[in-house]
Amino acid sequence: MRLVALLLWWLVAHTAAAHHSYADYDRDERYELRGVLTDIHWANPHIVFTVSDGQRATRIEWITLTGAGLTGVQQERFAVGDNLVIIGSRNRNPDVHIMTVIKEIRLPASGWHWVSPSETKRPIQTPR
Repeated sequence: MRLVALLLWWLVAHTAAAHHSYADYDRDERYELRGVLTDIHWANPHIVFTVSDGQRATRIEWITLTGAGLTGVQQERFAVGDNLVIIGSRNRNPDVHIMTVIKEIRLPASGWHWVSPSETKRPIQTPR
């Protein structure tokens, strides 16, 4: 029984670690992508956007639904067709069009601007 529990713990721990591995990304990179929002997937484990810069589509793996709520982000803010500016980290492999460790998102048309709490060094405040 202890062996089964140990194996189960190992499997869960390594699955979670693999999910949150950023080995394929330079976490300090501040790559700027400008493009049009072509798809929105508003669900856990992460909110995912697809953004086209006119040459290629890039998958943007952003924050969790909880993270969105804690930072005041609402789904209604975004619509397919919006122009976005996203600052974050690209995959080290140039053939993999994924960005993560998102530091900023801007909607130029409305002036809306989101900055990651890790960039501002301010703690996330829990809603009351």
